[in-house]
Amino acid sequence: MLLVGRNVEQLFETKHFVEQRGGSAVVLPYDIGQTVQIEALLRATENIPVDILINNAGFGLYGEFVETDLSHELNMIDVNIRALTHLTKAFARGMKVRGSGRIIQIASTSSFHGGPFMSVYYATKAYVLSFSEALADELAPYNIQVTAVCPGATYTDFAKTADLATSGLFKRPGIMDANTVAKLSITGYMKGKTLVIPGRSNAVYVFMTRFFTRRKFVQMTHQLQAPTHSL
Repeated sequence: MLLVGRNVEQLFETKHFVEQRGGSAVVLPYDIGQTVQIEALLRATENIPVDILINNAGFGLYGEFVETDLSHELNMIDVNIRALTHLTKAFARGMKVRGSGRIIQIASTSSFHGGPFMSVYYATKAYVLSFSEALADELAPYNIQVTAVCPGATYTDFAKTADLATSGLFKRPGIMDANTVAKLSITGYMKGKTLVIPGRSNAVYVFMTRFFTRRKFVQMTHQLQAPTHSL
């Protein structure tokens, strides 16, 4: 396994976890929010045939768009969209040459509609889903499977990083844990699915988007994600 990220300590913890179970892992401490770091990563792996690419990196930001930090949002776009696109193109080319490969993109249930108080994040995840669905069709003739995973709210460091302390999003029942989401995601991927929505409640949530106007779903999301002190 090639483990890529900024948090070196967590990467080595994962490496240890993998090796304890008989696997092998290499830590590659690169910040994919920076193009120069992506290019360095690609140079470091240019002689390594990557069979499975998992684009899991991403973060959000909570708050009214006119009040949130622009530099933080532009960095979010760099990580959630630019880096994902750059890495997908680089590794998919090698997969095409070899005639096989697997790509797993982490999108979100937020890919299906706009999200007040997290408008840029929701937009980035809409890109990931649309991009992945199109790519799945393009790459299928080359025996390359592309799977978009769309989890809902999950207990990770995401909420803390996105500053969601005052949001109602993580104060409702049914929030899934990361291990369960990962297992369900891999199960769907192994079945060859292009779209995987882990968890029954998340699947129902996405299914319900068919029965409301987009405007109505945005309004419902506003109520869900509005700061709790304003409800």
